Amino acid sequence: MDIEFLRQQAERCRRLAKGTDPFTEKRLLKLAEEYEARIAEIEKRNSEPWSH
Repeated sequence: MDIEFLRQQAERCRRLAKGTDPFTEKRLLKLAEEYEARIAEIEKRNSEPWSH
């Protein structure tokens, strides 16, 4: 997946979380964290040297 898309999704979740009930806010913020974890995983994979 495209990192920029994942960043946008994480930001969207954070934006939507504002002003919602506590349960929805918690779930949306958790989802944003999951997007950020996927970004970190992709970035780590992209920075690792190729082993042949």
